[in-house]
Amino acid sequence: MNGIVAWGTYVPRGRLDRRELAGMFGVSAPGGKRSVAGPDEDALTMGVEAARLAVAGLDSVDAVDSCWFATSHAPMLDRGNAPSITAAIDLPDTVGSYDTGGSIRSGVATLRAASSQAGAAVAVLADVRYGKPGSDDEANGGDAAAAFVFGPDPAVEVLSQASLSSPVMDRWRAEGDVGSSTWDDRWTAEHQVPLMVQAATDALKSAGVTESDLAALVVSCPSARVEQQVVKALGGTVVETDTRGAVGYAGTADVGLRTIAALDRLAPGERVLVVTGADGADAMVLRATDRIADLDRNPTVDEGTAVPASTYLLWRGLVERAAVRRPPVEPPAAPAVARNEDWKFAFTGSQCESCGTRHLPPQRVCLRCGATDQMSKVAMRDVAATVRTFTIDRIAQSLNPPVVVGVVDFDGGGRYRCQLTDVVADDVRVGDRVEMVYRLVSIAPNGVKNYFWKARPRLEEQS
Repeated sequence: MNGIVAWGTYVPRGRLDRRELAGMFGVSAPGGKRSVAGPDEDALTMGVEAARLAVAGLDSVDAVDSCWFATSHAPMLDRGNAPSITAAIDLPDTVGSYDTGGSIRSGVATLRAASSQAGAAVAVLADVRYGKPGSDDEANGGDAAAAFVFGPDPAVEVLSQASLSSPVMDRWRAEGDVGSSTWDDRWTAEHQVPLMVQAATDALKSAGVTESDLAALVVSCPSARVEQQVVKALGGTVVETDTRGAVGYAGTADVGLRTIAALDRLAPGERVLVVTGADGADAMVLRATDRIADLDRNPTVDEGTAVPASTYLLWRGLVERAAVRRPPVEPPAAPAVARNEDWKFAFTGSQCESCGTRHLPPQRVCLRCGATDQMSKVAMRDVAATVRTFTIDRIAQSLNPPVVVGVVDFDGGGRYRCQLTDVVADDVRVGDRVEMVYRLVSIAPNGVKNYFWKARPRLEEQS
């Protein structure tokens, strides 16, 4: 069994006040905020961002031979989402890419599948949490993603795993439903808590570990009541890693997000117990090795940017804005996408071997010196850039108008015209520092979703 070599998380910058949302429907809600994916974000784009951070900790991605993606709200059905993630983070073409989705438990399934591979594997967990208007799921959910790289010589060993399966009908959702339906929390707790405690007990016994040996306890379940009872049943004296307050319950990604929050605090030799409840229960015991001290820690989840409740409803498609009078969006052509895979998915340009000029998109003929077919590939997705000029389009089709389009100059050379995202139009300035992110660009009338790279502000470099 492989251990965890590296990891990464992604939490959207949008934050929704739970009480503001609940007040629109005359129901009560706990205080605090939940994370909200932007109108051009979904499980796929968030998964790409988490995976980029995870593979950035590797010396080389050449050893990776599989990529696994889990979500309960897949942006694309029938066609896989994992191959797009593999292409966006520029993994080798020999990597097998697989979706495991449809349920919350698929997050654990993905971790187990990745850890059991013969070679290195990337596991990506992401979710956009929907809920029926005024429901607990809507108020307490949160959008996020987490990614792990499994392989030999790990920073974190998997000491043991245990599982119990039960067809618990505590929540369900038919295809096309906005959110899930649920039974009463008290019944869920009565059925789910014993399963989770038993799985935890079995995992501890298999690892030869007791509760007193643990540095952290991770408990993840859609029901906060269940989580609290499981923590109490397992002793309640260890540090619990909980991201509910800052993010919300992140569905398929929740176990990954909370586990990484625990791993980021572990010292060599310390152990953590991870317990999840969905369609039964799963548990695993992890132990940090000496290599954990060499890894970069994930950034702390910040306060983000406030999203009004009305804007959230628009982004989720729960209310509809009057359409602008513009021609319909054309879907991307499959042959063109295939011919330009490195550019479209991995944002790979070309660099002239004669004069060093970078070209975005890639070219055969150098625009500066005229050299032909003397180009090498250059990955631009992780290169920072500066806004050189921009325009604001107030009549373009968008769920978050107006659309801001800018010309950006990349550090070390290269210029490109692209859409700016996660910005307030009136606050954009020439000279702003930006970074590239993989986002949804458009949805054609036939349902085809088109993804590409946009520029968003680098918060740490803004004045």
